[in-house]
Amino acid sequence: MSVSGIGQNYYRNNVASAQSKRNVSNIEKADIFVGRIIGKNSISSEDMTLEKYKKYFNEKMNSLYTHPSQKNMNWVIDITDTAYERMQSEPEYEKKILDALAKNKAVDFGGNIPQMAYTHIDDTYEKCYGYTQGMKENVGYSGSSSSKSRNSAGSQKKARQKELLEEYLEKRQQAKEFQQKVLEERIAKQDQERNRLLQLWNNERQLAKASNAYEANIMMETVADGNSLFG
Repeated sequence: MSVSGIGQNYYRNNVASAQSKRNVSNIEKADIFVGRIIGKNSISSEDMTLEKYKKYFNEKMNSLYTHPSQKNMNWVIDITDTAYERMQSEPEYEKKILDALAKNKAVDFGGNIPQMAYTHIDDTYEKCYGYTQGMKENVGYSGSSSSKSRNSAGSQKKARQKELLEEYLEKRQQAKEFQQKVLEERIAKQDQERNRLLQLWNNERQLAKASNAYEANIMMETVADGNSLFG
C-alpha cells in the first residue's frame, strides 16, 4: 500500500533522502489525525446498512490530512464491496486501512509529484496495492512560476490527469473483457469435452445393450434348436 510506481526511482534518488525527516513528521501527524477521527466517532458501524457505511467510511477517508505537495495529484482509490463489508464488521481492519491511506496522503513529494496515484483496497491486506504513474514538476508547490503560468500549467495538468485516468479505465476494461473471453472459451471447451465424453459413454452403453441382446437372441435360438432335436 506504500506509494510506488513509474516515478518511484526518481523519487527515491532525488526527493526521498532530502525530505525523510519531514515525511516522518507528516506520517506521525496523519496517525494522530486518524486516531482523532476514529476516537470522536461514536456511531456503531455495525448498525448501518452497507450503503450508509460506504458513505460514512468515504467521509472519514476524505477527511484525512493530505500534504500540500499532493494538491495537483490525481488520487484514484478503488474499494471493493467485500472490503467495505470487512471494515464494517472489523474496526481493526478499518483502522489499518485508514492508517495506510493516511501515511500515503502525508508523503511530501516536494516540487516533483506523480501525475496519478492509484490505490486498490480489498478484503485482505495482502490483496491491497497501490502505485503511482508519471512524474511532473509541482509548479504550484515550488512557487517558481508566475500566477499566469501556474494557471496555464494547472489546466494542462488537469487535462493530462484526465487523459491518464481515461487510459487507465480503458485498459482496465480491456483486461476485464479479455479475462471474460478466456473464461468463456475455457467453459466452452469444458462443455465440448463433457459432451464428447457423454456421447462416448452413451455409445458404449448402446453397444453393450446391442451385444447383450445379440447374445440373448443366440441363446434363445440355441435353446429352441435343442428342443426341436431332443423334444
